[in-house]
Amino acid sequence: MKTKKYTLILILTSLFFSCEDYLDKQADFDVLTEESVFDNINFATSYLDGAYIYLISEVSAKSNNSDILPGMIMSDEGYPGRFDNGVPEKYQSYANSDYVALMDLNSAVGQRQTPNFVSRYTQSWKGIRTVNTFLANIDLLKDTDEETINGLKGQAYFLKAFFYHLITKRHGGLFYIEKNLNLNDPLGVERETYEKNLEGILADLESAINLLPVTWNSANTGRPTRGAALALKSRVTLFAASPLVNTTNDQQPWIDAAKAASDMINFANSNGLYTLIDASDAITMDVGHNGADLFVAEPEALKNYRSIFVGEGKSKALPQEAIFMEVNDNTAGGGGTLVPLPRTYLTVGFDIVKGNNGPLNIGATANFVAKFETKNGLAIEDDPSYNPQEPFINRDPRFYNAILYDGIPWKVTGANPTNGSGKSDLAVVNEEGNYGLDLHDPATAANRLWQVRNTTGYRIRKWIPNGFYLDKGWVGELDFYANNMIFRMSEIYLNYAEAANEAYGPNGIASGASLTALDAVNKIRNRVGMPNVNAAYSGSQDGLRARIRNERAIELCFEGFRYDDMRRWKTAHLDENKKVEFLEMRWQGGASELYPSGFSYENVEQNNLRKTFNDRNYWWPIPSSELEAVPQYGQTEGW
Repeated sequence: MKTKKYTLILILTSLFFSCEDYLDKQADFDVLTEESVFDNINFATSYLDGAYIYLISEVSAKSNNSDILPGMIMSDEGYPGRFDNGVPEKYQSYANSDYVALMDLNSAVGQRQTPNFVSRYTQSWKGIRTVNTFLANIDLLKDTDEETINGLKGQAYFLKAFFYHLITKRHGGLFYIEKNLNLNDPLGVERETYEKNLEGILADLESAINLLPVTWNSANTGRPTRGAALALKSRVTLFAASPLVNTTNDQQPWIDAAKAASDMINFANSNGLYTLIDASDAITMDVGHNGADLFVAEPEALKNYRSIFVGEGKSKALPQEAIFMEVNDNTAGGGGTLVPLPRTYLTVGFDIVKGNNGPLNIGATANFVAKFETKNGLAIEDDPSYNPQEPFINRDPRFYNAILYDGIPWKVTGANPTNGSGKSDLAVVNEEGNYGLDLHDPATAANRLWQVRNTTGYRIRKWIPNGFYLDKGWVGELDFYANNMIFRMSEIYLNYAEAANEAYGPNGIASGASLTALDAVNKIRNRVGMPNVNAAYSGSQDGLRARIRNERAIELCFEGFRYDDMRRWKTAHLDENKKVEFLEMRWQGGASELYPSGFSYENVEQNNLRKTFNDRNYWWPIPSSELEAVPQYGQTEGW
């Protein structure tokens, strides 16, 4: 008998692992069987809650561990500035597209822990097993009302669909398990097509939509609702309609995706639960040359928009456009205020709370920052008023929410602050003629934080508020908390805009909808005061497609979308998406006509960091151990 454990074997069998820890803690019982667990509403609910442990979305991490290299680094969004802990080597693994080696990493002695970005594969399978066991036994419940049972079933179907989408969008078709196999059943399974798996996902989502409540009571706030299931359907159908899957550009998948997004928009409008936050005053910020708001950490006019991403206090209300999110106790460290979403790390690009007494400091790349339009609604290359020697002024208001640039007084407080001075010095050469270290002077630093230097010329502001309190080197407490958003209304409007444009063109309207594709993308722009899409970009399907993709990059930046968007669009292999550029900023001795701020600015390509991405990289392999256990399962094509 093999002694090595394989993921696939463990998943396909109905071993009762999912509540081992839970059962061990029940001092009142010598043994709890499946029958006794599912005969009790409290036990059954706790069992299902165990599945949430495995829900590692694009904005969450396993347990309370941070992700060394999240998906934003695999796209064109960011690059890590940390010089230790194996980060450069890990970056090269991703940049060189060595996906088999990454999938084969494990937590054995002498090896680094598998990155959470990769762990989603095994964790999702464990969640699927837990949910299948729950669904197979839920009918054992007695003396429980139908509404309660429906709520539990609805969560189970939602979770199963969520888990499957996480792994099929990355690895392609796998095996859609309707029920766990018995340990003695043959394991001669073969991989299915993505389309076959999609049928299972959509069927489970329909069950979730029909069973989940519109809202939960306060004790259950944070659990998925009917809106969350509709939002997941919108995301799944858009992925299935995109060029990566829809290789013949069949119009029906785009029609289906437009309808799914429209259904969610109509649902939100009908009950008023999810509405875009009005932040139109953001356009009034004075961010011109020497503008009053240009070097303000938290501009007042941006406060409404910023509230989507960071909140105040432990008992904060969910942002009004949040459909489903991880409700946090604090920004980092274990535990959460509301089950069943206990993780509190955000794996996207903030640069403070990253564990090991040293922040990862993921900086935004200069080539990605160039995607932010000017406040006139034009791409920077199309706006004659844009001056590349003053790149921070008069940009889209979302630039000032997402990007931290040189000169903004940015302070981290607490017992072990990473930047107690409140100064952001991101220049290669600063006003004093010295190299801008950005954080601590290595001669005086008491820990490894000095090893974190900004390399890209930009840092990320989106998830960390000024004045964030940092305790014990990595646990953030008090005052401010990051909102780990999984679904919000902005995504749904952008999903609709993309699908409707492909199905009907810029001014067409999906069946049952009230918006054109152009209307939908303008809603996202207008809510921060940006003008409508410029007529130069909106006169054709191709032109609007490019602006929708750019709008999606800006609105959803650093939220875990970009890498998978580039994959589903089949654009990840393009030269523009493989390059890495840093902003090099040097003091020129004072302001002049050529250098209005006193600094020179240049976007410089880093040829040594250039990514490798070939056709086979669009779909990820599965771990080699899976094939050793069940050879007929088959590796992903190309691997």
